[in-house]
Amino acid sequence: MSTIHKLSFRYESNDGTVAQTLNLMVKVMKGSDEFRESSMGKTQFTNEIYIYTKVLPVFQELLTETGLAGDWCPRVYYGEAGHFPTYSDQYETILVLEDISPLGYKAGPRLDLEEEHLRLMARHIASFHACTYAMRLRNDARLSSLIEGIAPLDFVSGDKTFTSYDVLLKLGADRLYKYLDDHPEQLDSEAFKRDMTNLRQRYGTTPISLMQDLLRKDETFSVILHGDYNRNNVLFRADGAGKPVELKMFDFQENRYATPVIDLTFYMYMSMTEEMRNRCWDAIVLEYHTALLESLATILKVPQADGLLDPYRLEPFLEHFKRHAMYGVIVTLHFLPWMMCPEEECEQLAHHFARDVHSKELAHWTLVCGGKEVDNRLVGVLRHASSKGYFEIVKE
Repeated sequence: MSTIHKLSFRYESNDGTVAQTLNLMVKVMKGSDEFRESSMGKTQFTNEIYIYTKVLPVFQELLTETGLAGDWCPRVYYGEAGHFPTYSDQYETILVLEDISPLGYKAGPRLDLEEEHLRLMARHIASFHACTYAMRLRNDARLSSLIEGIAPLDFVSGDKTFTSYDVLLKLGADRLYKYLDDHPEQLDSEAFKRDMTNLRQRYGTTPISLMQDLLRKDETFSVILHGDYNRNNVLFRADGAGKPVELKMFDFQENRYATPVIDLTFYMYMSMTEEMRNRCWDAIVLEYHTALLESLATILKVPQADGLLDPYRLEPFLEHFKRHAMYGVIVTLHFLPWMMCPEEECEQLAHHFARDVHSKELAHWTLVCGGKEVDNRLVGVLRHASSKGYFEIVKE
């Protein structure tokens, strides 16, 4: 979706006694107008600039005198959207961030995160989400203004669909159903078989409709999201023993005002093996909720037992989580194969996606990339969601 330029500037004082190097990352849109239209690039990148330049400063102001850091992201030096005639004749966005790789920040494992990574990501996004809730509980008038400033990024709006997602989700679902048709033994319980039948009957050809249903607003739990919170959009810094101790997130292109479960189940289903899900799923969810209440109480300067926080207690949160967890499940149908497949297959997918999202070549590579390992992993995600009762939303 974007091009990243890495720049390094060296500054010296006039007398040469003081020198400083500034490392930057410059992010711009790429692609033709047609590609940007089908991928809703203008909306996504403009919203990203908005988060960095309008939302984050307000959230950071909330944390003043709380002791909370609020340094969720790399430092922002510049962010603008519009027309830059000396750069191009297209509508552009230009974002300039600090390059934090020289500070020891780097990507985690390509796919499967360790428990320390997962817990750190849960705490990090919880403190970000807490800012929306704190503003709501304070009746802070700025919150409605911040929300209104986010351009809607709907999957389905009237007779229009988010084209690239519509195609990718449908291709991912086609792959899954074909595999299950060829391997019916994978439907290894009556409950799982029933859930998959219901999903296929209602959303088999339109999984994007389920995604849109899951975006519905909730007066209690909706937050200003990251929206694309996943291993490929965070960088970790480890201590001397190699344990991840700090995290920075970036890439707010898909931010929305919607359920926080989007941010959670996306990275959890994408980055947890079956063994990790069985062992740590509930613990990671609890880690998020604990950090959320701690952050919320700190921002509001009230005890955690204060009745003000009752709407966000564990029981109502878990009920909300259960009703929206399918978002992360459906995302894996198209994105997990991209992350699991060999690099040369991923390059083919990226090439044909940028060239023509409707191409036969993109369909071919989507259906075969990563082979049976991907097929089995996808079935495992859906089997887990069935066992947790997350398919109940499909019946509504």
